[in-house]
Amino acid sequence: MLVAELYARYSSDLARLARFASLGERIGKSFASEERRILYLMTRHRAPQLIVEFSPKRGWSTLHMAAALEDNGRGHILSFELEPVYAALTRRTLKEAGLAHRAEVVVGDVREEFPRLSADRKRWRADPGLEFLFIDSDHSARFADWYLGNLFPLVRQTGVIQVHDVEAPPEIIAEGRTFYSDKPSGEEERLAAYLLNRSESYRWFSVAALVRDADYLAAVRPYGGGGIALPSQNRRVHPSEARLGFERNPSLWIDRLAPQEQTPYPGLPFDPIPRSPLARAGYAVRRLIAPVYAPIREARRNRKLKRRQERYVDP
Repeated sequence: MLVAELYARYSSDLARLARFASLGERIGKSFASEERRILYLMTRHRAPQLIVEFSPKRGWSTLHMAAALEDNGRGHILSFELEPVYAALTRRTLKEAGLAHRAEVVVGDVREEFPRLSADRKRWRADPGLEFLFIDSDHSARFADWYLGNLFPLVRQTGVIQVHDVEAPPEIIAEGRTFYSDKPSGEEERLAAYLLNRSESYRWFSVAALVRDADYLAAVRPYGGGGIALPSQNRRVHPSEARLGFERNPSLWIDRLAPQEQTPYPGLPFDPIPRSPLARAGYAVRRLIAPVYAPIREARRNRKLKRRQERYVDP
């Protein structure tokens, strides 16, 4: 009901997302049709002053949140990206869209960089606590343990969390299955157990469940929603989507109902990414050259995509 209401309220603004179509064709659309629209709508609705994002890759999700912040006339994104080249590409995406002023992209392991920035009140630009958290990163149990133990306690009451690549609601995952996979990922298992054990503190909805609901699709289609069919252009399709014939939109939205548990960063331990001295040196070099190398790499990638599209014949 909430999502259908937001579609009706912001339908004219949603139509303007079409201006990103050319960018989407180039940078890819791993964050698919319905979930990107809902991301924009929820950002408009929540009107956060600060969004914390993990792993923007080329900036497709970042772009939609930044567009919503711009339409709200307030707000900023702190986006953490481990790979320097992807960080440079996210900055490039935002700059091309005229939204670079809405985001700061931080390079490095979020587990190391987050506590440094959260202690810097000037850069944080918000009162203590997380109001909007977007997670799309390492889908392992170990990484989930880190953010569940360190960041979920920092989420404010009425704060919102979006976790990507969660392919079913927690109730389904707890049964050892998802809508689209034989077995849940380690992240899905840890997240589902955490939420179900704290059901009085959180509520949630699954976009993967919404796109399987005919009543939901009928409610949002008059406002430009519900378009989950696979695109006709030659784009790599996830095997699950190819089998099903539609975009599966695996996103879980979580509302925090209970008061914030902790104000300072808890600092629970984690195992750093193991790197040899040579690997550390290589990473430092990539950070230095990423702004120059990223456009060269993308130009090479785009030429390959263009050649593939030219060979493609739509059946």
